[in-house]
Amino acid sequence: MSQQSDKTRPLARGTQDDIAQLERAFSLQNWRYIDIDRQERLAGILDRWPLLAELADPTPSGEQ
Repeated sequence: MSQQSDKTRPLARGTQDDIAQLERAFSLQNWRYIDIDRQERLAGILDRWPLLAELADPTPSGEQ
């Protein structure tokens, strides 16, 4: 029972595979895919965990 079902497998991996297939099928050379859902999830995580938001901030505290 070490196999993962489709319900427990991360969706990001499948999405990446789909995007790669589209790039190959349509010869998309300079195409940039933006995963809006991932960005929204990350923003929600950073809202719930302020310390992570501070660690992710590239500017040191007090500098602008």
